[in-house]
Amino acid sequence: MKSAIESFVEFFEKQGWSYRLDGDKPVIHTGFNGNNGIWQCVAIAGPQDLYLMFLSLLPCKAVSGRRAACAELLTRINYGLTQGCFEMDFEDGEIRFRTSIPLASDAGSLELVEHLVFSNLCTVDRFFGAIMKMLYAEVSPKTALKPATARKPSTSRFELN
Repeated sequence: MKSAIESFVEFFEKQGWSYRLDGDKPVIHTGFNGNNGIWQCVAIAGPQDLYLMFLSLLPCKAVSGRRAACAELLTRINYGLTQGCFEMDFEDGEIRFRTSIPLASDAGSLELVEHLVFSNLCTVDRFFGAIMKMLYAEVSPKTALKPATARKPSTSRFELN
């Protein structure tokens, strides 16, 4: 039986996606070019292959004066999500989006990994502009979110690194 991290490797290879394994750890680093931004990603297999996790790391941090407003925006976004969540580290302002799935007995099928990764990337790309507005345009969380919720997410394929 393949390990959980091998499920990610198989997926990335099938997609032609470049990636870097993190030494002896079950962690893979890669990058992504969406329609609305470029960011780094991390694929992680949990201890004893209990879960798969995929993180999108936004390329900029919330400055201390914007963290409360950013936290409100991320809460507003999270309230409507069915899978995954945006998170912000209040200490340094790092913003990321996390999707994960528990693994019962199988290390994770290719379809399962594909859903985990693409649901993450589509969600981040959909709300990327709202988060950037929140960080740099000093608009209210509600105002920043309007364009992202007014339209449906794109169904087009993305360019993978």
